[in-house]
Amino acid sequence: MTFAPRAPRVVAITDRRLMVAPDLLAAGDWPAIAAAFGRAVQRAVEGCAAGAVVVQVREKDLDGGPLLHLVRAAQPFAPVVVNDRLDIALAAGASGVHLPERGLPVEDARALAPSLAIGVSRHAAPLDDTTAEFVHLGPIWPTPSKPAATTLGEAALAWPHGRAILVAVGGVDSPSRARLAAASGASAVAVIRAAWAGSSLAPYVAAVEDGLAQR
Repeated sequence: MTFAPRAPRVVAITDRRLMVAPDLLAAGDWPAIAAAFGRAVQRAVEGCAAGAVVVQVREKDLDGGPLLHLVRAAQPFAPVVVNDRLDIALAAGASGVHLPERGLPVEDARALAPSLAIGVSRHAAPLDDTTAEFVHLGPIWPTPSKPAATTLGEAALAWPHGRAILVAVGGVDSPSRARLAAASGASAVAVIRAAWAGSSLAPYVAAVEDGLAQR
């Protein structure tokens, strides 16, 4: 699935340990794991407008083969961005690639894959990668995934970021936080734990829309 004309409102970052039963993961049956992974994505996007949720497959410890299984399992349900692995994004025909802060430079990724949307992570000003389509900024609020990181606060979402879609990352654990992030300057929010709790992300999408209307 490619990006819809509307801008995404939620980036659902994967964690297969929250999406697939432990016994199935332990068995190592990757077609079965991928099927369960895809069902988790399907549940998360249920009731959301096409393109409102983008799935970022971030499974840093996986080799290429298993990772490709997961990317392809998610693609029928949402646009998919692959974390760091440009080769897997190209092999799967994904919608985009997300580059870590110390990852491949945007211009090199663009030269290798001009058809892909490119996202980058940033943790401080200035937000100088204005040629990327997405800039993930954070952590905005405290998050268990990075307990030692310095939080930026929602005021950082007002920093200039060019024409990129600004995605608030870190501690977006409720629709009220999603609404505040959007009202403060973000166009989308990234979620991990909330995305895979078994419920639709529709309340988060609606909250971002509400926050944008408050500006």
